[in-house]
Amino acid sequence: MSRPFEGSYGGDGSKIADDTRLECGICWWVYDPALGDDETQTPPGTPFRLLPDTWECPNCAASKSKFMVIDSATLSEDDAVNNLANAYRRAALKVKGMPIYNPTLAIEAVGFREHEGRQVGVMVTPWFMNLTVLPSPADLAMWADGSSARLVFPSGAYDFVVTDLHGLGLIGTCSLFSTMTEFTDHEAAQLAATSVAEALFQPEQPPAPPSVSRRQLLGG
Repeated sequence: MSRPFEGSYGGDGSKIADDTRLECGICWWVYDPALGDDETQTPPGTPFRLLPDTWECPNCAASKSKFMVIDSATLSEDDAVNNLANAYRRAALKVKGMPIYNPTLAIEAVGFREHEGRQVGVMVTPWFMNLTVLPSPADLAMWADGSSARLVFPSGAYDFVVTDLHGLGLIGTCSLFSTMTEFTDHEAAQLAATSVAEALFQPEQPPAPPSVSRRQLLGG
């Protein structure tokens, strides 16, 4: 899910509140003060302005000055989706440089919307594309890491694998692309993800009736 930039940090901590989240203008990695930064052992609750001047984006090594203000970190459905994307940005540090990693792609949550108490959309990363579900409270009471869940949408029923994503919790995933090597740029991956997210909520089409000739219609 994309968000407009609201301003640049520019090295002036007086411009931003302590709970403000900022996004790297190079790779889109998000610094959320509520999460801190595991890579540099920055504890949760650390405002961006208190990060040392030598701190760099853990995903692409961009300087602090390259970060742009998103908004204040208030709890909402959008935040849940942003936290999902942020969890994968952290996971990217472990696979970056591997053969499965397509460096022309970015991490983005595409087309997420609420459906029956869940947030549902497509997660694009440089190493996979998944249809992804953030569970409802009722799901959390029944789901377990490694289990499966069949969920029904307007387009049909789909099986999801339940995974405990580090730094986030339980999510459901349905694989669309297990590698992303066929995508030459992020725009192509984004277009594919958008098509899937929209098709998920299109009503399932009934089977077409058998073709009937004019002679049969006339009873001949």
